[in-house]
Amino acid sequence: MIDCSKTENYFAEKQRMTKKHKPNGGRYICKLNCTDCPLSSFNNGSSYMMSCSSFETLYPEKVIAIVQKWSDEHPQKTYLSEFLKNHPNALLNDDGTPTFCPYKLGLMGADDCRKDGNCVKCWNQPIEE
Repeated sequence: MIDCSKTENYFAEKQRMTKKHKPNGGRYICKLNCTDCPLSSFNNGSSYMMSCSSFETLYPEKVIAIVQKWSDEHPQKTYLSEFLKNHPNALLNDDGTPTFCPYKLGLMGADDCRKDGNCVKCWNQPIEE
C-alpha cells in the first residue's frame, strides 16, 4: 500500500488518479472529467463550490485522505501482481517474489536486469496503464 502522506507518493498517486499529462503546451491537464474526480466539489464532501486546486490548498488533510482512499482502492499494477493474478500457486522466495528473474519471462531486456540477485525491485516495477 502506498503512503500518500509522503509528498512524492501523494503527487504520483494524484497524477495517476486524475490521469494528468503534460501536452505540448507545457501545462498539466486532467484527462478525468470533473464530475468523475474525487477531488471536485461534486464529490469531495465539501459544502463549498471551489476548484480542486483551491480545495487542495485549503483542506490538505482532506485531499490527502481522498487520494489515499482512491490509491488503496486502485492499487498500481506491477509485474508481480499481474504474474500472481495469472499464476496464484507459483513458488515464491522468502521475499515474496517468484524463484526466477523477470528477464526470463521477457518482461525486460538483458540490459535492464540488475543481475545482483535482487529481483524484488524488478518484480515490483509498476506497469504503465
